[in-house]
Amino acid sequence: MRIKPEDRFWIAIYGFAAFILCVAVGVFGWLAYQSHQEASEGPTAHSKPLLYTAPFAEEEFSVLARFQAPPYNRVPSDPAAFAMAMQRYTRGDYAGAGPKLRALTQSQPDFTPARFYLGICLLLTADRLSGIEELRSVTESGAGPYLERARFYLAKGLIGEHDLNHASEELRSAIAQHGDLEKQAQALLDQIQPSR
Repeated sequence: MRIKPEDRFWIAIYGFAAFILCVAVGVFGWLAYQSHQEASEGPTAHSKPLLYTAPFAEEEFSVLARFQAPPYNRVPSDPAAFAMAMQRYTRGDYAGAGPKLRALTQSQPDFTPARFYLGICLLLTADRLSGIEELRSVTESGAGPYLERARFYLAKGLIGEHDLNHASEELRSAIAQHGDLEKQAQALLDQIQPSR
């Protein structure tokens, strides 16, 4: 079958349109693949990516402020009262562990582990302001094994209070330490400052 000269024009147009469509589909597929790869990296891969524009809805603040209690590994030199409080903590009884840790911080104000875990217990039992205060006292005490974790969980508490500016500062400080929580802190910072 011979193609008429006037039909060649339309064949060329349709062929070019099909080529452009194939390129667009390819680009869209590549972008979708890249987006999926980025969303699956880091410790929050199991959760749905949260892309927000400020101000956040109350539910979004709650999701971002949520966390699982950091684990406790007993050290033989830990005071007996602290070890007893932490038995409750490891069972998930944060309301029961809190008063015991509070008593310990009052009798030994410089015992950082008690302050750190008390702050965690308070955040997990909805006494956010007191939890923030305890964790801030840990971060203000300077270098130590609890500093990075205190900054990260302090940021969680601050997000719960809708204080994104100070939460961002704590997360940047945690990231700068290049510790175990660096990736989690960066992911959280990216979520509360999506335009960065």
